[in-house]
Amino acid sequence: MADPISITGLIVDVSHIVSRLIQYGKDLKSAKSDMRKLSEELFALRGILDHLAVQKSSELPAYQEVESESSIPSEGVMMRVLQTTKEFLDTLMKDLEPAETKFKNIKQKLEWPFTQEKINAHLTRLERVKTWLILVLTADHAAVERDLQQEIGNLARSLTEDLRIRERERIQIANRELFQWMAPVSPATSHLRATQGSQIASGKWFIGGHLKHWLRYGKRKMFFLVGKSGTGKTTLFAQCVDELTLMASQSPSLSFAYFYCTMSDAASQMPVNMLGSLVAQLSGSDASILDNVRSLYDSIPKSQAHKRPVDIAVLEDAIIQYASGQTQVVIFIDAINESHDPRHIESSLLRLSALATNIRVLGTTTSTMVVPTDSNAEMLNISADMMSGDIQAYIDYRIESEDTTRGLKSELKSEIREKLLKDADGSFRWTQLSMDNLCTQRTARAMREALQNLPGTLREMYASALERVSIDDRHFVRKALFWVSFGQDQVFANKYLTLEVINEAVVIDEECSTLDEDMMLVPPHILLDLCQGFIAQDKSGYVTLAHSSVKDFLTSDWIKASRVSYFSLDPTTANAVIMQKCLAYLCLDNFKSGYAPKGDVYARFKRYKGLQYAAFTWPKYAAIVKIGDAERNLVKKFFDSRHLPRQGNFGAWMQTLIPTVNEATIAATHPLYYAASWGMNSVIKMILEVDPDIDINAPGGRGGATAVFAAGNRQNFDAVELLLQAGADPTIHDPETCYNVFDLSLMSKWSGLREPLSNWLSDQDPEIQKKYRQLKPYRL
Repeated sequence: MADPISITGLIVDVSHIVSRLIQYGKDLKSAKSDMRKLSEELFALRGILDHLAVQKSSELPAYQEVESESSIPSEGVMMRVLQTTKEFLDTLMKDLEPAETKFKNIKQKLEWPFTQEKINAHLTRLERVKTWLILVLTADHAAVERDLQQEIGNLARSLTEDLRIRERERIQIANRELFQWMAPVSPATSHLRATQGSQIASGKWFIGGHLKHWLRYGKRKMFFLVGKSGTGKTTLFAQCVDELTLMASQSPSLSFAYFYCTMSDAASQMPVNMLGSLVAQLSGSDASILDNVRSLYDSIPKSQAHKRPVDIAVLEDAIIQYASGQTQVVIFIDAINESHDPRHIESSLLRLSALATNIRVLGTTTSTMVVPTDSNAEMLNISADMMSGDIQAYIDYRIESEDTTRGLKSELKSEIREKLLKDADGSFRWTQLSMDNLCTQRTARAMREALQNLPGTLREMYASALERVSIDDRHFVRKALFWVSFGQDQVFANKYLTLEVINEAVVIDEECSTLDEDMMLVPPHILLDLCQGFIAQDKSGYVTLAHSSVKDFLTSDWIKASRVSYFSLDPTTANAVIMQKCLAYLCLDNFKSGYAPKGDVYARFKRYKGLQYAAFTWPKYAAIVKIGDAERNLVKKFFDSRHLPRQGNFGAWMQTLIPTVNEATIAATHPLYYAASWGMNSVIKMILEVDPDIDINAPGGRGGATAVFAAGNRQNFDAVELLLQAGADPTIHDPETCYNVFDLSLMSKWSGLREPLSNWLSDQDPEIQKKYRQLKPYRL
């Protein structure tokens, strides 16, 4: 066993960190929830360390002589675990250490040093460290110890990479705003989530074989790993990321970057965010990759930069130039099929591989349709035989680590291994759910019966789970599955649905005019139990599908003709349904009183959990949905409410979007302005049809701009075309920026304005045509 002084030192470190958290709690009131979560996990870690210290102090002197058959772990394993724990605590301590100067110290007291992403990362690592300490204490076999060594190594590499990233962040602090603009999505959280699912001794068949050969000798620059949903691609991908991270840390001639496309994060599905993240990561090795991107960023007015996505071609060019030097560049991208535009990613990868000299790209996907048919690309279809070793390692790990199965007789353990391995057919997800099922049984007899009655396929597994949902709960479960499958917020890069929002969404139907406490589900977490195996909640309270295969199942042709067809979801109508539901929520009588007094705005947000989600989501979907009669009636009802006192439901919506908005601005701004600003083309057409005499050039919003300028400024070029055709004047200057629509068109970011402006000019008198056709650098 390890020297108890080492354990005592870790206990002291934990105490110091908790003391710092307590100090932050005194000086800063806005992060109490994060402090509480961290403190709870740290106290739990201290409890485990205290147990280790007690166990060591009570150890018999002659114990080491009979250690070979003992469950007590070896000196080497324990030292590795304690060393990794020490490294983690050091990273946490470094973020909480006092600032060097008095000014910075005062400033630090006013600022919580952790983003939500960092909090989640620390909580995840704390959980893993605790789990491994417990595993070391309870290990029964030397084989488990040996495999644990690999897992400790993975965490150590993860911590090393984390420290490297933190140091890079400190050095490049001046680039913070640039990174927020070009790389709003970080893959770090997705990687931590994926490595939580990585199991002992898995992935070696690919990493030591196909991957190593391709990196060293492969003639093709792109490699695609293809497998059906549930085969464990993301877990395997995460292990490959750890391997390349280690290689890059040991070789100055190798640069590595990775990205996860995830269905639970709409921002991660955008190709531009993927490329931006890759550039940001590569800049850690050579900051010159940022030069052209920074030039573009500096050319954009800072008041508009956060609204203007970076030009994807600039990001591609930056990577191509970077990968054409002496450094070998390796890029990994997971779940390309879950991207918003897989074809766009495909074309970007093809361009990178064709034009960059020293680049290698690995991607994973469920569909061969995403794999480019190009001489630069090769593909490997994952078969059941390939995954059998990993699945067996997973089964062994679960059997030996779960309280329910660890003490079973060897005959039953062997029966479980043989049955699951035989029926898995290469599906990690099926194996995981099967083990989850077995671990809920209370007796060995019940476990044997459950083993013999396991559904034979993943979709049968899901169908059986849905069959067990009671009649009274079915509509709640179906609604919850719909919202988690399709309703992830597309407005904010890092905001997903919370359980509180979903709880409100599932209890509201077409007949509801109000929302009150008597309608709410009790207990509040009941949906997690009802939808167990289908949805999951992270430590921040966000809810996502438990696995990508869930959505594939719910939207498949198979479920439509199955015994659980009630739960079938239609992706073709999902956007329209979300828009309707959000508008119906905003039209509730709860918000009929209009905008609230300034002091009550946030109290309203706290009471109605779905208000902000509905407010920001309906216009986003209205911009992509074709308006039918149902939507038209809802929009008209909503806009007509502005004739009520304090602008009614419409006023409550505007105040939700902009809590600090002036009440006079709400009253003076026509809905056309907001429809133009959000790019709601169908709504614009509806407004113009209903009110053909509208003052289309009326000022609106906080800056007093016209609707056509608001549309142009937000790059809603089709909306600009509609408004120009209806008589909008693009020559009127915006009071805030002193630009008009023509001024915007002279900048490359707004080049999409040139065609509608050219069409508009053709109908104007010669003097206006002469004035604006002479504009430089673009002739209209």
